[in-house]
Amino acid sequence: MSTLLLTRRTVLFGLASAALLAALPAFPAFAAERPEAIVEKIYAGYANDGNGPKDVPYLADVAEQLSGENHPGFDFFIDAQDFDKVSAVATLVSENDTGAVVRAEMTNFGATKTVEIHFVKNGGDWKIGNVRYPVENGFDLRQSLGLAPL
Repeated sequence: MSTLLLTRRTVLFGLASAALLAALPAFPAFAAERPEAIVEKIYAGYANDGNGPKDVPYLADVAEQLSGENHPGFDFFIDAQDFDKVSAVATLVSENDTGAVVRAEMTNFGATKTVEIHFVKNGGDWKIGNVRYPVENGFDLRQSLGLAPL
């Protein structure tokens, strides 16, 4: 009889585990990276005397241009060459099947600025296609790199 109970427990435990694993992608902590989570990680890279973001998921054309001579020469996520106590609040502004926009209210050296990060869905993953400052004559990464608008 104990063998039968053990078998039932094993089967029930196995079914419960399978159901839990199937449900995990529905929980934000385990889901594929959302655009706003990517932006939060970018700004977290500046915390605790960090050196800024690492392994940023850019579209291939942006990544290629940033790795060469066309880099704008400053950190466009913080609109500066240096930083101190960077903080940001990321808000998903829009999203559809092919793109998303996240607005970050970013503070560096006590000054708050708005940065918009435009994402493109690429093979199921979110990639950064543009970073811009939504003010008149504001910075536009694609434009500064000589790339066509999204």
